[in-house]
Amino acid sequence: MSLCTVCHIDSKKHSKKMWALHQQAQICAFCKKNASEHSEKLWQMHEFTVEKGQHCSAHCKNEKLYPITIGLGRTTISRVCRFGPDPNDVDLIPIYMSCTECSLYLGSIEEDYADVLDGLCLKCFRKLIGQADIWYDTPPSKIMAKKGVN
Repeated sequence: MSLCTVCHIDSKKHSKKMWALHQQAQICAFCKKNASEHSEKLWQMHEFTVEKGQHCSAHCKNEKLYPITIGLGRTTISRVCRFGPDPNDVDLIPIYMSCTECSLYLGSIEEDYADVLDGLCLKCFRKLIGQADIWYDTPPSKIMAKKGVN
């Protein structure tokens, strides 16, 4: 007896075709990682970000998604907006996750741990748990140097 990882039903209750379909690897559209590397909450957060970012308010429709790399950052997704009759007249608009508290965009580490941080940026998370003091930003080597310990 083995349980399906998608619907949590016994394999004997699936047809062979459905079992094969459910055992395929699912890739996250937002971060391009396998579904097994996500918690359920993180998977839902990434799906919501893609759905929200895919919608173009200027054209009132969902646009196509393409991968984009900006600078030395990791590859992420972008929405393609067409602004004219020329097929080459397109604008790639990156899709980012935003902090649920301050609405600033999250960095890659914050996106990876959004389920643990509850969708907050590190600054808002530190305020929430009481680590908002400037002392936490100072490296230990500088604290030691200030006290006169070498």
